Amino acid sequence: MEKNTHTKLFIVESPIKVKTIEKFLGGDYIIRASVGHIADIPERTGTVDVSNAFAATYELTAKGKEIISQLKKDMKECSEIIIATDADREGELIAAHLVEFLKPKVPVKRIDFHAVTKDAIEAAMLTPREIDYNLVEAARTRRILDRLFGFEVSGVARQKVRGNTTAGRVQSPALRLVVERELERLKHVSAIYMDVVVNSETAPSFRATLIEIAGKKIATGADFDASGVLVNDVAVVDAVTAQHIADVLNEPAATLAIHDIVEKAATRQPQPPFVLSSLYQEAGNRLSMSVAEARTISQQLFDLGLITYPRTDNPVHDVASRHDIRNAIAAEFGADMVAPFHRYATHKGKHTQGAHEAIRPTYMKVQAPNGLSPRQMAMYRMIWQRTMASQMIEAKGSTVTVGLGGGDWGNEWTFSASGTTYTQQGFRAVYAPSNEDDDAGSPFPVLAVGDAVPIRDAEAKEHHTLPPARFTEASLVKELERLDIGRPSTYASIIAKLRDRYVWSKKGERALIPTITAFAVHRLLMGSFASLLDYEFTRGMEEQLDLVSQDASLKTVTLSDFFFGDGADNPGLQTLVSNAIDNVEGRDMFALTLGTHPETGDVITVRAGKLFKKLFSPYVECGTLKKALPDETAFDDFTTEKLLALLSASGPQLLGEYLGAPVFLRIGANGTFFQHGEKGSLPEGATKPRTAGLLKSMNPDTPSLQNAIQMLELPRVVGVDATTGEIIHGLYGKFGAYLQRGDDTRSLKDEERLFTITSEEALELLNTPKKPRRAPGKKSTTTKRKK
Repeated sequence: MEKNTHTKLFIVESPIKVKTIEKFLGGDYIIRASVGHIADIPERTGTVDVSNAFAATYELTAKGKEIISQLKKDMKECSEIIIATDADREGELIAAHLVEFLKPKVPVKRIDFHAVTKDAIEAAMLTPREIDYNLVEAARTRRILDRLFGFEVSGVARQKVRGNTTAGRVQSPALRLVVERELERLKHVSAIYMDVVVNSETAPSFRATLIEIAGKKIATGADFDASGVLVNDVAVVDAVTAQHIADVLNEPAATLAIHDIVEKAATRQPQPPFVLSSLYQEAGNRLSMSVAEARTISQQLFDLGLITYPRTDNPVHDVASRHDIRNAIAAEFGADMVAPFHRYATHKGKHTQGAHEAIRPTYMKVQAPNGLSPRQMAMYRMIWQRTMASQMIEAKGSTVTVGLGGGDWGNEWTFSASGTTYTQQGFRAVYAPSNEDDDAGSPFPVLAVGDAVPIRDAEAKEHHTLPPARFTEASLVKELERLDIGRPSTYASIIAKLRDRYVWSKKGERALIPTITAFAVHRLLMGSFASLLDYEFTRGMEEQLDLVSQDASLKTVTLSDFFFGDGADNPGLQTLVSNAIDNVEGRDMFALTLGTHPETGDVITVRAGKLFKKLFSPYVECGTLKKALPDETAFDDFTTEKLLALLSASGPQLLGEYLGAPVFLRIGANGTFFQHGEKGSLPEGATKPRTAGLLKSMNPDTPSLQNAIQMLELPRVVGVDATTGEIIHGLYGKFGAYLQRGDDTRSLKDEERLFTITSEEALELLNTPKKPRRAPGKKSTTTKRKK
């Protein structure tokens, strides 16, 4: 067959991007997707040879074999190949692997574009380039580093902690952040302090808070340390005093006199345009998106040609883009809303790569095209708003602070109230900061010094100092960015790996809580590999990878220094692993200690537990006493008394009776579960007790008989598929709640829907195509050690 001299093979990464690009290019192009990486370093012996300049063997993945097979067929019909994978390290490695495994005999062009638009693609086609092998080697260096760390340190963790634990070069410092924040919380001792809050009987009303008594400031949370000790020279108001003040101010005709009014001009500047990390944070704060969802949706919007490349760390738009943004502001809001100068025209980030501009809509239109899902639409609109706001005028107004006084018993009470009123909304009309108090538009009444302000009501309030807040996905990304741990493209995978095994969240909450296993792994890592988890070391490694992306000859020395070390201050991974294997006692790798027995003095210790028939059983022990605990256990509300009661409990907890047999709550090797019946007292027709797990939303400390009955009666008949006649069941298993129709299943993200979902809703879910799963990876890898 004669080759079509006009047809060209155009390769991108994403299938969605294929559909978008097909709109811009004519029939002379076959457009295909690599669907991400096609090759990887296999997880088996000898794939990284540390004694031979860290030579690594890449092989096609199962998916990659299918992709290459199809591309080879397409290549036979084409006169040219154009590779347009993403213009970052990983995209460049994909491009190199496509050339390596396709072995094309036709010309190959490498292009890159930062927006999936007709103009951007046409401009890229006019300026093809060679594959940048500095970027390729930087990507390979990162993958080899991750393989070395992951295999070597994970091997120690499996030997000393438990057989299914893992570690990662960037994942483990992130785990350290989450665990050490939880340890701070466990050490925190809450202190109690009081204040008084009053609401004025004015139009409009305002709220004031007690700040001084007899000229001395009263304590707030910031005046106590983590041990609950007062560290500043302030007065701690007791409950009696606070309630007396509230009672006086709740009397009829009670007033406070204004003794000072301070008014200051308030100016607020817009936030910079989105980079990937700030997009993740705002998606979490405003849209309640997980990092994984934000990553997926931002990539989808890019592939659809609606936004520029999202995996950027550069908060600066191109000059041409800024002009387009400013013109769009003038058209949408008026020329007077455009900032008189270009904002965010340069970046100050020391480690900003600047390969791509800040995230923005490609066409600056507020209305996204039809066909987007509600979540896609919400993210697109947020990006549009932030982009517009970045080049708009500032918000202007005034902040008024009012001091009020009153008192009795010879003491003067000083209250303070403040608020900001914006007379020029500026950028806030489009995008107000999500962390800003909503105090705009609520001005104070007209007040003057000496006025007596009538009080509508007063309340004495008790406060408890709070431990540092747990990380959410958004705040963890912010901290990773601050510490230069990872790069924008890695944040989502870091969170995903932590979620897979080491962190969890309570139902309806976003805070990340470490598992029992996470505490134990952290103990091992900080005891034997602290230098590799040091934040400065991790930051330095990212900087070194950036240098490799500019000079590939640095690859070998980077890997050698990491694995073999370069002196006493850096003994190298190989030495650290050897020392840990020889010197660490597995018995010492417990998760944490939670007090001592008041009579025996035995330490109360929580342990991750060993594997048992592919399952594991974390437990708490004190002397000879042991009790199983779920891996997903929060310890901040565990008192010594509660733990001792758990340890001394001689048997299951009786919840009640159902169908003539007792119902118990028991704790076993795999956590808490319900049991219906016991030997000698079984439900009618049963030959042995029935058991059922608890939903994550069910509190194991306060279970109800109704909770138990709901779970014990599963599977639930939800309905019947009228088309096939198959019964639809609702079930609960190892991986949570799910629906089943014949051999077809679908997970229920909201587990409580297991008891309420209707037949129609179940059919709709079951008829929705499943998302394809990745092929499972192999279990082991190794390296050839230097002899």
